Amino acid sequence: MKRLVLAAFAIAAAAFSLPAIAGHDYVKDRTTVCERTAQKMFQSCRFEVNEEWYATNAKCINFGDPLQRWMCKQEASTAYREDRRGCRDQREAREEVCKLLGENRYDPEALLDTDNFYDLDDATLDPIVYESNPYFSLEPGHTYVARAGEVPEEGENFEETIVVTVTDEVREILGVNCRIVVDIVLVENDDGELEAVEVTDDYYALAKNGDVHYCGEVARNFEDGALNNLDGSFEAGRDYAKSGILIKAAPISGTGHRQEYLPGEAEDVIQYLNGDADPTSVGPGEGGETEFFPCIGQCVKTEEFIPPEPGAGEFKYFKAGTGFVLGVGLEDGEPTGERDEVLCIGDSLDVLNDDPNCGIDDAGELLDLLCELSPVAFCGD
Repeated sequence: MKRLVLAAFAIAAAAFSLPAIAGHDYVKDRTTVCERTAQKMFQSCRFEVNEEWYATNAKCINFGDPLQRWMCKQEASTAYREDRRGCRDQREAREEVCKLLGENRYDPEALLDTDNFYDLDDATLDPIVYESNPYFSLEPGHTYVARAGEVPEEGENFEETIVVTVTDEVREILGVNCRIVVDIVLVENDDGELEAVEVTDDYYALAKNGDVHYCGEVARNFEDGALNNLDGSFEAGRDYAKSGILIKAAPISGTGHRQEYLPGEAEDVIQYLNGDADPTSVGPGEGGETEFFPCIGQCVKTEEFIPPEPGAGEFKYFKAGTGFVLGVGLEDGEPTGERDEVLCIGDSLDVLNDDPNCGIDDAGELLDLLCELSPVAFCGD
């Protein structure tokens, strides 16, 4: 019996030590929970890379042609080395977030106390409540249209049309009523017709200090007009996911925070760079002012990025009393030439018909498509 017990302990010890072997430089020099989390995700990433390596090699050895077999293994080796470097880059990006946020353990759910939030399902709620955050409106009916993609040549259109509307629906998450905001991204197909790329239901809560909390989303991703996957979806309180703050009511330059948190799935971070930003002062690389909602030194400039995608990010501009007006894509800190620019804003879907700046040729046809994609938001009564 004693030998059996000792053997069991030996097996358990060996199993427990596996992550240390896989990660090599284990957590001895990682002092905070945030840094140790980055290391754990690094180890997870390495295990996934190893799994892919072995699975690909299993396929390679079944080629009868020696040349095909060799080429398959070479491609697998190249991917293996690149993916391992990617794991390291992700760890370093996550550790930089730890330094930026001065974070130890991320445990925000204590903030999701119903006493700290407005009940967005209360029909008697004073409309002035929706002005609590000057950079993001949760008032039902608030709608805007944006265009996005690389800046086109003269006479051509932007790749994407984006329609965002605030519904009067709520979803209760961890006891807090969160407003459902629908975000639809459309592209023109080969037949010249608009089709969906992404349809997202975002869940936002409004704190009594004006901060907009991000409680989750359902992201329906389409390919060739057909639903492909739900990647990026999360909900606070499910599968260890945690909420974050989309944007604060009174941001302070130089600070930052998490917008969402589910390691490996949802790790967006926002940093506030400037409280009186002007896109034209940065130079042409950033694309200059928006056409219809210029900042003129009156915007909050942020940088949003995702540690699992090192180097990628976006500068965003928010104008008080207006909201989001401009996004500029980044790669390794440099503008990529891609923009996300708001064209029109209204307090109802009527803006699609009434504002020529929206750039919509046939609002009725567009609304029919939007109704198919999200009946709750766009079909009306």
